Amino acid sequence: MKTSVRITLIGAVAGALMVLSPYSTPSAHALAPPGTEIHLNSSSVQVVHNTPANTDVLNMSLNVENDGDGLGSCDSEADDLLETGVHVSVSKLSCAAYSLACQCIFNNATNSIICLPAICTTQTGVCGGICPAFDFDAQVNYVEHQIGEQSYGTSFAPNAAGAVASKIVALDTPLFTCGTWSINLQATGQNLSGITASPVSLFLNDSDNDGAGGPDGITGAACFDVTAIVGNGIVKPHHGVRKARRH
Repeated sequence: MKTSVRITLIGAVAGALMVLSPYSTPSAHALAPPGTEIHLNSSSVQVVHNTPANTDVLNMSLNVENDGDGLGSCDSEADDLLETGVHVSVSKLSCAAYSLACQCIFNNATNSIICLPAICTTQTGVCGGICPAFDFDAQVNYVEHQIGEQSYGTSFAPNAAGAVASKIVALDTPLFTCGTWSINLQATGQNLSGITASPVSLFLNDSDNDGAGGPDGITGAACFDVTAIVGNGIVKPHHGVRKARRH
């Protein structure tokens, strides 16, 4: 018997990028501590497990702010997520557990992962030992569009056995920041079998690798423990073509 898979999704993205259902869950860390460049103002995250393997789906809707290096210094757009992209990673481990597995120390004051004697850069995955592989990992670069005074970007790229589609919209920029954005992302063809419960950790980084604050190029991503909806896709049996009855 053949089956067809119907997936319930979250959030909303304009156009044909993705269609997401209306769940909304707050981030466990609504605001990052002072000193962190990237702030996660809110998040909705959903993990959908499907059959067969490598067909899982990750959906997220984020509101993100980047303070840059302070007083509006944005490193020549390196801290502008619309212009130069965002690195997004998800782990089944908490931020603290991930740092411990990497032989690092998680700094609660700055939401950053550090190790001795060097600073841990989570994108390279090396800190003393080898860091656990992320359950999801993608560099998302956008093609910018302009409609009137509204700036937004779209992205579609292969990832794992599927693809990542994303849309970013520039929101009002608070004083002395590099911007605030709404980001909707859907990743298909993933292996998310390791994620079985909430919360998960969400890593966000900008193009100069200092999302956690501190020196450019070496500080690494900001990490946030966030609530996630984790469940199975809905499998709807397909009964085939019904034969006409003979009279």
